[in-house]
Amino acid sequence: MLSRAQIPTYASDAVQSLKVRYYVPSTYGSDVKAFTLELPIYPYGVSDSASTILLPLKAIRLKKIEMWCNYRPASGIEGNTINLAFVERRTVRPIEWSDTATYATPAHIRKKFSKTEPLGLWYSTINSETNPEITFQMPKGAVLELTFSFILHDGEGCGSSAGSSLSYPKVYTNKLNADISVVGKVYAAVITP
Repeated sequence: MLSRAQIPTYASDAVQSLKVRYYVPSTYGSDVKAFTLELPIYPYGVSDSASTILLPLKAIRLKKIEMWCNYRPASGIEGNTINLAFVERRTVRPIEWSDTATYATPAHIRKKFSKTEPLGLWYSTINSETNPEITFQMPKGAVLELTFSFILHDGEGCGSSAGSSLSYPKVYTNKLNADISVVGKVYAAVITP
């Protein structure tokens, strides 16, 4: 039993968590959007000029991917199918999941990552080796939800991403790809370290 005179333990690098939802906007030129991202995926950054986004994160972990798609009667199979694929990398097996929405059931894919598998590891934001890649395929109206765990940077210079015509200082959510939109966020930009 602890005495009241003792100082309790404290973790200064607390793990924080964030869920972000994305979709393919109706203004996108094609019915289906496919794009590939390499880990780590940054959930957000802070603009400090019109052309720079600071990335104040020390390490990032992708905890979960979830995708949904409602049935669209005017679209064929391709326009009603969501797809999630892991690109072959060292220690990552190439595997793919697809689900097609029907009149009775929406399409749904859910994948959680443990801390012991390469896709769920903590990735340093200054890592320069080739990390695991994930390919997403989403038709218009599909929703992608990514759940991140991250540790804020302290005591060192943080990374940055180039941008253009940014308002500053503002928090920008990573929109992953130029053709993808973020749900419920005012400021969004493609963030690539």
